[in-house]
Amino acid sequence: MKAPWILLFEAWAVARLTRSPLFNRTIQKIHRRMNRLPPTEAENGGGRTGPSAFDHFKTEIKDQFRELTWQNRPPKQ
Repeated sequence: MKAPWILLFEAWAVARLTRSPLFNRTIQKIHRRMNRLPPTEAENGGGRTGPSAFDHFKTEIKDQFRELTWQNRPPKQ
């Protein structure tokens, strides 16, 4: 039978390991490789492709600004 302090240390170590992002990424990569699934991350790292949320926000603000009524006034007669 194990000593109680060893059981406590083991429980702490397992809990710490399972919360680790590095451990979870490694397990995900192993799972994808074993099941022959395509990678979710971009090859250059970062995992993000395309415009960011801030880019979408800027585009939306520009579009709304263009549609303001004072920019689309009819010419004076």
